[in-house]
Amino acid sequence: MSIDDPRQVRFLIEKMEASLPIPVRATPETLKIAETKGERYKPDHQFSIDKIFYMGDEGGIICFLKNESGKQTSLICSLTHLRIDNSHPLAADIQSYQKKRSMRIALQDGKTGKALRIAKQNRPNKGFGK
Repeated sequence: MSIDDPRQVRFLIEKMEASLPIPVRATPETLKIAETKGERYKPDHQFSIDKIFYMGDEGGIICFLKNESGKQTSLICSLTHLRIDNSHPLAADIQSYQKKRSMRIALQDGKTGKALRIAKQNRPNKGFGK
């Protein structure tokens, strides 16, 4: 079973590249990884996606991040480990990709309960979960 729909990914990457830089926040898991590299950020720290690459089904859409001051960070992570502001023009497309990818990974790993929880998740209407 393929995790990503190649057409959806290609279309999303084209739209994202045209909109760079994209403001995002990192998940708690991503912030923990940053800490292991000596970089500490508050949970509400805003990053921006600077570059993106597609790593196939194995890695998905990979994002290179800059911090608020525009300085490149050591953070390179999957788009599924980032949160986009719901008011961003690409929010619905990015969140749809994240949800589908997370569900398919959970199903592939035999975690049907987790996939069902992901399917039921709703996102707030505005801001970074505000």
